[in-house]
Amino acid sequence: MTARQIAATKGEGQTNVHQPGDPIRLSKLGESRIKRARSKTGMVVRGTGTQRSSQNAVRVRFDGMKNPVSLHRSYIEPLDAKETTNEGEMKAR
Repeated sequence: MTARQIAATKGEGQTNVHQPGDPIRLSKLGESRIKRARSKTGMVVRGTGTQRSSQNAVRVRFDGMKNPVSLHRSYIEPLDAKETTNEGEMKAR
């Protein structure tokens, strides 16, 4: 069994495959590692597993930023349709 197959079996049902256009937010791990983030929500520009990126890298453009950034996929999680407000921005207001 290869490392990818092992990783796939560990997270069955919890795969974090991000596609371009998916709304995301920082996970708890992402928030702890990226303390100066202006916004905690954004959109996937380039997902996981493309030819130009690692299986674990995701290009994300956060709300209010001009340029996308590369993050590990464990730093982000999908944003539910119900959660349209940004918790961090609401606290700052």
